[in-house]
Amino acid sequence: MKPCHQCLVIALLLFGSSESFSRQLIDAEQFDLADYRGRVVYLDFWASWCTPCRASFPFMAEMAESQGDALAIVAVNVDEQRTDAEAFLNGYQVPFDVVFDPTGLLASRHQVPGMPTSYLFDRDGTLIGSHVGFRMKDRESIRRWVTDAIAN
Repeated sequence: MKPCHQCLVIALLLFGSSESFSRQLIDAEQFDLADYRGRVVYLDFWASWCTPCRASFPFMAEMAESQGDALAIVAVNVDEQRTDAEAFLNGYQVPFDVVFDPTGLLASRHQVPGMPTSYLFDRDGTLIGSHVGFRMKDRESIRRWVTDAIAN
């Protein structure tokens, strides 16, 4: 179904340029890792109060842009208030999907030990590994980890 012109105008006014439409905003209850089958998935748990998360977002945006369709980055927010997450997101380019998990459903399912924590899944949805925290010196090893998974 083709969206109406008025709907597109309203969406552009609310969300800005078409770049905003490159991501999905998903509630935790609707998230299904199987929806990303066929792509390597970098699943990152974050919170608005997390200082290392502020450093990881530009890095994840760069990875999303450089890896294209081979990589799906999904950022799972665990703030209790969605407005806190939205305020955080307004400060960054976010060319990847964001899941809101205010009750900790997904965080509990994945036994997240701290913020941020990232999990890498292969194209079949099998967990390859995880990484807790984010420091600028981690970027190259994470990038290599992701590109190796894509190459396999």
